[in-house]
Amino acid sequence: MGDTAHTRIGWLDSLRGVAILLVVLLHAGEALRVAVGPTAGVDEVNLFLEPFRMPVLMFLSGILLPQSVAKPGGQYFAGKVSMVAWPYLLWSVIILAASGDIRPVSVLQIFYLSPTYLWYLWFILVFYALAYPLRRVPPLAVAAVGLGVSLLLPDGSRPETMAFLSAFFFFGAWCAQHPGRVERAILHPWVLVVATGSAVAVGLLNVFDHEVLYRAEYVWGVVGGLAVVCWVFPRLGTNRATSALEFVGRYSIVFYVAHLGPIMITLALADALGIAGAWFMLPALLLAGVGVPLGLAWVYSIREHASVNLLFELPALKRRPREPARRTRRART
Repeated sequence: MGDTAHTRIGWLDSLRGVAILLVVLLHAGEALRVAVGPTAGVDEVNLFLEPFRMPVLMFLSGILLPQSVAKPGGQYFAGKVSMVAWPYLLWSVIILAASGDIRPVSVLQIFYLSPTYLWYLWFILVFYALAYPLRRVPPLAVAAVGLGVSLLLPDGSRPETMAFLSAFFFFGAWCAQHPGRVERAILHPWVLVVATGSAVAVGLLNVFDHEVLYRAEYVWGVVGGLAVVCWVFPRLGTNRATSALEFVGRYSIVFYVAHLGPIMITLALADALGIAGAWFMLPALLLAGVGVPLGLAWVYSIREHASVNLLFELPALKRRPREPARRTRRART
């Protein structure tokens, strides 16, 4: 899906970056809606995109699965504990403490219910745990089972959501194993037309209060959305905008765990000043929700501050390399 290795990797990071920024937009819009009421246009945009955000993130995580499960078991699980389980546990505790709900029962729920907005990481951990023993099973078959199981579970339940999203995780793994087949399929103009129409239909159904979110009956529209973005993003090329999105995508864990606190603090300060309903509040919330994680991600990327690194990984289990640009600057000095 591209002419160079950088392009092939870069567009995945760019797409992940967009998906994470849309999560920030969702939470900024929801916080503002709870505080002052509906915001014209923002709620509709969030509703239209709602069926696609998390499936896209699951799909992108699944794309990396084949190269992960090729590692020895010890290395595989150490990496997942370091880079996913550790930040999930740490930030779950931080969020519970910040919300004043650090009771033993709440802490215990981190392990089996995910009582905060970090449920995506909890799902990913479950999928990774299943993926290694199932590594010799065709991922498309696992995806089909996940989708089928979701049909049998209560609508709107956490198990149904998990089963539905597992289908996109393992579908991403299958696509990574068959990139040529996927590329040939989405290159057909009629496929893109049908995919675009399907995605728009599901998005509009969600806007108009039809129950489509994480429902297997509407998987066709979500897959259509995936086909569209998988055609668009490899063709964006490399420029300042895509480079910025790639950075967000590479450090998506930072943006995901650290965006809501700054949003809520900014909104609380605005409410105390009586300006929560001002026209500039949504941009201000987005600036806080993106700006604070961006600063943390930059500090994390240069690998020079152990205390910041510890917020997002457990270095004793897995060490990540410094950013290439940083190494280049050092070589010149």
